[in-house]
Amino acid sequence: MSETFTCESCGRTFPKGWSDEEAAAEAEELFPGINPDDPAEAGTVCDDCFHRIMARARAGAPELIGPGWRGETP
Repeated sequence: MSETFTCESCGRTFPKGWSDEEAAAEAEELFPGINPDDPAEAGTVCDDCFHRIMARARAGAPELIGPGWRGETP
């Protein structure tokens, strides 16, 4: 894959390792019901930033990950 993306967290540019469809599928798995095409709901981040963001979410607000993250009953 020769395309690149710019991380919305750190601002660095990286080669894409996943297709847009694969990234959207992961977002939908982690946050059911998310609209990965809506910039108010999702952004593209690099692996390092993703791991930092997810670690903070798991430690500080685990209820925001997985089914029920929007307050719905899973």
